[in-house]
Amino acid sequence: MHARIAPHRLGSLVPSAILLIWLAFGGHSAAAPLPQPVTPACFPETGYCTGGRIYEVWAHGGGLMVFGFPITGLQEELIEGQSVKVQWFERARLELHPENAYPYDVLVGRIGADLMSKGVGPRTLANTSLAGTCRSFAETGQQVCGEFLGAWLYGGLNLDGDPTVTDLESLALYGLPLSPARTERLADGQPYVVQWFERARFELHPQPDGASHVLRGLLGRELAPLAVDPPGTPWTDPYAPPPQPYAPPSPPVPAGLAPQTPVRLVIDAIGLNIPIVPVGFDAAGDFVVPDHEVGWYSGSAAPGQGENIVFWGHVLPFLAAPDLPAPFARLRELAPGAAVTIIDAAGAPHSYVVTQQFRASPDQIEYVLTQGRELVTMVSCIGEGIYANGEVVDYSERLISIAEPVAAP
Repeated sequence: MHARIAPHRLGSLVPSAILLIWLAFGGHSAAAPLPQPVTPACFPETGYCTGGRIYEVWAHGGGLMVFGFPITGLQEELIEGQSVKVQWFERARLELHPENAYPYDVLVGRIGADLMSKGVGPRTLANTSLAGTCRSFAETGQQVCGEFLGAWLYGGLNLDGDPTVTDLESLALYGLPLSPARTERLADGQPYVVQWFERARFELHPQPDGASHVLRGLLGRELAPLAVDPPGTPWTDPYAPPPQPYAPPSPPVPAGLAPQTPVRLVIDAIGLNIPIVPVGFDAAGDFVVPDHEVGWYSGSAAPGQGENIVFWGHVLPFLAAPDLPAPFARLRELAPGAAVTIIDAAGAPHSYVVTQQFRASPDQIEYVLTQGRELVTMVSCIGEGIYANGEVVDYSERLISIAEPVAAP
């Protein structure tokens, strides 16, 4: 396996200064709206939007450099004899396959193979050898060398939540090589060293300083798909849940029957059964994150109070105690439908079910505030990280996991 940049951790999960200001102005009196899992992104360059699982794969699989801008909306097409919802981008085609389990419900289309099978694109001038390490692929009898091998190894779809790119993940993004490296004349009329893969075409572009950059070819543009919807059409997510009917607010808990403090969190799907400790702010005004347990923000609700119950925890073990796993190390593996159980101080279980996960920036703190209904909000770190002096010092995003109460039979 070949490593992505290593992940790391922040000691403070939420910018508490922002939260304190919000509370000072009466924040507890209003319920913050619960966001959609992925907000659609719209691009004025082409007039199209993308969202839902398609956008999630686009954003975390390389964005513009790997996929380019969207050039169609989400539309139905016949792929290998089956009707599939797809969205075309300048460099790729992303396909929705709801019949597959997550994360294989979104696949990168084999448009490199499509172009080669149709005889579209290749304008070979000469085979060209690239210096450097090579790797042979017995499945197609081709080799990938030098800069192209580095690009293939570095990129991949994150299929297992682990920040290490595996061969399977590189195959999911680019596929197997279909040609040797060779010089071709591309659409701009200029010759480039290229290599074709099932899902992409790598191109070596010389730079003014003498270096060369590997770019992904504009295969989506070259196939010129017919866009069903015109630019400017709003994004409609086929996975979005239907609107929920209005439900009156839960009545207040009668005096003397106040819910008990949560003391243990159980999530069988990720092998979690761990104590909960109440936490608040430290002297600097930052949230306290327990070293090895799950922290319950004592300013949030307790089970049964009909409001937001907020937990947070680390995702990486401490260097001083590497054998003690971080409580939320596997939180990113949770899928909708996973059972969450909170045990309170009286020994009573409270049952919830995971409904969504999404990423948020550190300054998006509305998720830990009151929501107007009972929820479990679990906050952890996620994203690309860096090491400094042998320790993790930064983490770019927050992973928000939401669970809702199990309806009484």
